[in-house]
Amino acid sequence: MLRRRRPEGEAEKDARPVTTATSLPARTAASAALPPGAAFALLAAARLISALLNIIHDCDETYNYLEPLHFVLYGSGMQTWEYGAQYALRAYIYLLLHAVPAAPALLLGAGRGKLVAFFLIKAALGLASAATEAWLYGAVARRYRPALAHCLLLFLCTTSGMFASSTSMLPSSFTMYALTAAAAGMMEGSPYRVIAAAAIGVVWGWCVAGFAFLPYALWVLAAAPLAKAVGVLLLCLLSTLVPLAVVDRHFYGRWTASLWNFIQYNVVGGGDSALYGVEGPTYYLRNGLNNFQLLLPLALALPLLAATAGGGAMRGGKAGCARDGVLRLLLCVSPLYVWLAAITALPHKEERFLYVAYPLVCLAAAASCTALWSLVRRLLGTLLPQRVAATLACAAAALFLAGTCLLALSRSAALVVHYGAPMRIYSRLPAVAGPGPLIPVCTGAEWYRFPSAFHLPGERYRLRFIKSGFSGLLPRQFEESEGGTRAAPRQFNDRNREEPENYWPSAANCSYVVTLRDRASGRVIDELGDLASWEEVAALPFLDAAQSPALTRAFYIPWLSPAKNRHMDYVLLRQRGAQ
Repeated sequence: MLRRRRPEGEAEKDARPVTTATSLPARTAASAALPPGAAFALLAAARLISALLNIIHDCDETYNYLEPLHFVLYGSGMQTWEYGAQYALRAYIYLLLHAVPAAPALLLGAGRGKLVAFFLIKAALGLASAATEAWLYGAVARRYRPALAHCLLLFLCTTSGMFASSTSMLPSSFTMYALTAAAAGMMEGSPYRVIAAAAIGVVWGWCVAGFAFLPYALWVLAAAPLAKAVGVLLLCLLSTLVPLAVVDRHFYGRWTASLWNFIQYNVVGGGDSALYGVEGPTYYLRNGLNNFQLLLPLALALPLLAATAGGGAMRGGKAGCARDGVLRLLLCVSPLYVWLAAITALPHKEERFLYVAYPLVCLAAAASCTALWSLVRRLLGTLLPQRVAATLACAAAALFLAGTCLLALSRSAALVVHYGAPMRIYSRLPAVAGPGPLIPVCTGAEWYRFPSAFHLPGERYRLRFIKSGFSGLLPRQFEESEGGTRAAPRQFNDRNREEPENYWPSAANCSYVVTLRDRASGRVIDELGDLASWEEVAALPFLDAAQSPALTRAFYIPWLSPAKNRHMDYVLLRQRGAQ
């Protein structure tokens, strides 16, 4: 049985289990929660499902991480300007961390083995996320009522936000794991674990997300001796920065500080991230509602609900202990509010930026649900007999949780069913093996939905871009003849200016093309010349969002969504006469 240890740096009175008649003893409450192994198994199952079914939500995952990793593993892949040696904004150590789980697939060769490598990477990401989430669940279960811990576990397993973010190969997801681990360490009263998690997440993940760790930094200053905390921080920074610098030296061919280069361009003012698009102040609220539905308002309302319901709703016990528990919980979820405010203030916004705090959305929503349930039960108790009031409150809570889960699963299903075609269409290419000429696989307007070279079934396939309506800077293939990762291509710039040399001459020079085709007219969205010179290899349904109702495109509703939504064909075409 789990026992509650005295947390480091915490007052003795807070570490003693509460044993009043009005609350569960600490060990009894912990025993009512699931064992850590069972919680991890449930989370791991949810994350492995995500690893198998999740789509690529952001083209940055493809071109800034999966493609350079594919080059490191297989010798081919797309290079973005951030990886040009003259800019060196990206750290290669992040890629090497993901190369480890992919390594066994190298034994299978560069054919279908590449797809195995892709899913091994995704599975490793899912298990890493599950491990940190299970740690947070255990920390919450040992300190608060089982109902809060159970709600947290339910939301972590089912929400579409966690489905999308947990297996994305993005620094924001990596930093999400670190912030979740730091939240668990803070909940357990372990300041040095918080320091280690923050250092790894900020240095090897996403340095900008250091703002999210600020509340924990203030807590560490209060919970640990200053000299020891500074010493641990310096040791952690040394342990992360030195490997980062050495790995970058190897890949870029010179000593450079990719971490500083990134900060200088995106934060200090050396560049302008607004070149890549700006959004209004409600952007993250709208995306949060898509990914968490009713849970986002609940999470944002936690401070008010906690003050109204009182600490006993979540922890029970003496007033002082309950109050301390609420304050600790609010401190634990405070990075959510700090981070949301920070990224909302930036003009350039992307959905993945909010990934960092997604597990804390689940925790704050779980706490709000517990507090709200207590308020409803208390209100009904003034009107009805206590037993009837408790039964009605439990029934209402069960209905709400069931509805929330159904909404979340419906949203995840909609993403996979409506937008999953790009993840499958490239695997319909014929497998090629052995030496021979390179085979250009082209895409135009759909360039940003290319999943990765891991989905091209052979080492001779190369992605090429044909001119479309996009007018920004596109990636280009890494070229070993120019130095590979050490190259500084002249076709790159840091102002998002279009570079004509990054395009393939024309569709006539392509062996295959991936594009969208209107079902009614048979027209494709890219300029391919005479369509009679192309033959269909495969076609998959893809949602036409502009022509589909908002409800049935946002959520998958069996029978209704297929009937109401309009689809296009995501097609793989082969040029007649091409090999």
